[in-house]
Amino acid sequence: MIAGWCAVFLIILWGLVIDRGIVVWLNRGCDRPFRDSIDFLFSGILPALAISGGAATVLGAVHGLRWEIVLPIVAVSMIWRRRDLVAVLCDLGSLFRKIAAEAKIGNPFPVLAALTCIVLCYVWSVLAQFPPGIADVWVFHIPLANSIIEHAGFVSPQIDHPFYGNIPLFFNLLFALVMMVSGHWTGAATMNIAIFFGFLFLLSSCASRWRACGFFLVAALILSIPFFRGSVGEPMTDLARSCFSVAAVLFLWRYLETRRPAELFHCALVLGGAVGGKYTELQMVGLIGLALMPALLKGRVSLPLFLSCLCAFLAVAGYWYAKNLIVLGNPIYPFLFGHSGLTDAWMADYTLELGRAFDPANRRFVTNLATLQGWHDFLYILYEWFLARKPNTFVALALTLAGLAVAFRRIAFLAAIVAAMFVIWYTVMFNHIRWATPAYLLFFSTGFIGASLVRERLDKWLDRRVLPQISPLAKVVSSPACMVASPVVVGLLAGGLWISHWYRVGGGDIDPVKAKELDVVLGMISVDEYMESHREAYFMYRYIADHDLRTVFQPFDTANTLLSAAYNGGRDGGWQLPRYVLPTPGSDIAAFIRDNHIGYFIVPADAGSAFLAERIGEGKIVIANSVIAHMMPRSSVILTDRFGWKLYRFDADRAP
Repeated sequence: MIAGWCAVFLIILWGLVIDRGIVVWLNRGCDRPFRDSIDFLFSGILPALAISGGAATVLGAVHGLRWEIVLPIVAVSMIWRRRDLVAVLCDLGSLFRKIAAEAKIGNPFPVLAALTCIVLCYVWSVLAQFPPGIADVWVFHIPLANSIIEHAGFVSPQIDHPFYGNIPLFFNLLFALVMMVSGHWTGAATMNIAIFFGFLFLLSSCASRWRACGFFLVAALILSIPFFRGSVGEPMTDLARSCFSVAAVLFLWRYLETRRPAELFHCALVLGGAVGGKYTELQMVGLIGLALMPALLKGRVSLPLFLSCLCAFLAVAGYWYAKNLIVLGNPIYPFLFGHSGLTDAWMADYTLELGRAFDPANRRFVTNLATLQGWHDFLYILYEWFLARKPNTFVALALTLAGLAVAFRRIAFLAAIVAAMFVIWYTVMFNHIRWATPAYLLFFSTGFIGASLVRERLDKWLDRRVLPQISPLAKVVSSPACMVASPVVVGLLAGGLWISHWYRVGGGDIDPVKAKELDVVLGMISVDEYMESHREAYFMYRYIADHDLRTVFQPFDTANTLLSAAYNGGRDGGWQLPRYVLPTPGSDIAAFIRDNHIGYFIVPADAGSAFLAERIGEGKIVIANSVIAHMMPRSSVILTDRFGWKLYRFDADRAP
């Protein structure tokens, strides 16, 4: 993880250096090129990643993503932009000095915000070591990143799949940049953590004052939702592309507020990253275009600025669509038209899967908003999935309404985009709640913007009434005795809480089954012990590898061979038969078992569930059960885990 964080820091630093020169040039007609140095650091992380990703895309297109090429380019560009490099490093120093200065005058919030970031970084770094249980990570995202590293760039298809090997890969490219250094999938998780931090910093910097306090409001609104928090350390692209997509809207809002050209340029950069990461974010191009249309029609956006933004967008996102147009004849392959390499039947099944709810239980909802039932179901879904039993969502809603009340014109377009994104998700992409991540994230962001606008209206009252009342307390807090005593008290309190928790959970005899993620973070239990007790298949797949059992028949796990390798440090001993290897209908089952040397098989607790039949296919489930029924009379259970999974040994010579 340390190597991964060093790589991420250098990637962001290089992007910030290049971005700083661009910002100074674009904002040369403004009174000040920057609002202040801290704002540039906080708001520049995602644009810096977009710039780094765009440069890596150019290198990858010519198979130049190699250390012997990358390092000289970085070194030369840093020397060329040495003044910007020094300025960025000075900005970092200024940030730390500002935090110390605020602490001296009795403002503890900057220090607390910095400590909170450090703690969150540590926690997410620990949790990122949990091997993801999502099959997509091992089937697509990590293999795609490894393929980019292996080929020093891009090929078509990137992996052995005509669809997933040709989709936009901007975030997989960012994963690859870190994995080139770390050599481990946790490097991709580190990049995702950095992207999420970059978004949180950008959102908190949108407050005109008291950005440290704003960070805590951001944390209270967003980090209290497991929907976001649980996805931070996973090498998936959903949260990352959502952060870039929503960041584009925030930069547009900042441009409309300040009229600084660099804000619109940043909007184009991060929008390019979002569109370069997934086709679904093309919707944001239309929504942002509609929001910007009045300024374009009134001539408030100059032609040079518009062309600069267009070039930035295409530099980051254009390669993936141009490549598909040239190679496959369809820039958004395989949608709308032209799906060479994919059969019409496969495309029809995939389109059907995308357009209907992932869970069969949710297919009863009507998604046609031209009907009253459609609106009834839409409002029900909004309430039950996104509002109910989540107090902070109501806080965000109240803050949005308050913002509309005090500054309607300044926040109305944000609220309109939120509503439009939820409508688009429900009517077009009502497959899974994760497709609504950008809309949900923008909802909370709009609530924070509403709080910022309300606070601006209260500035004079706060300065006149509240601050004089707390000034005596500030003097006490800033006294030398208090500044020395505070960290001591905090340290003793943290140590006491740790010891108290240690004894409460049983100390060294902690029950792994009852352990929580917090216990792993606090070092009370190892990652392996926790995973074995809390993750389906982890213990069993580790057991199979440790005892070199061959060959295991496991047709009920869509990623059994991939997870088996992931759960065993990347080793793939060929212990398990790929789940798609099944006998053909009507064939000799005994011959299938003998030819594939099957000596073991697994039956999960949910082997007969409708959901599993939906994912695997009812026909394949029937065939798999026929194979297991053939072996069961001559089999015995050798292992049962706490999730109800059973591992059987098959003895072909034993009498049934």
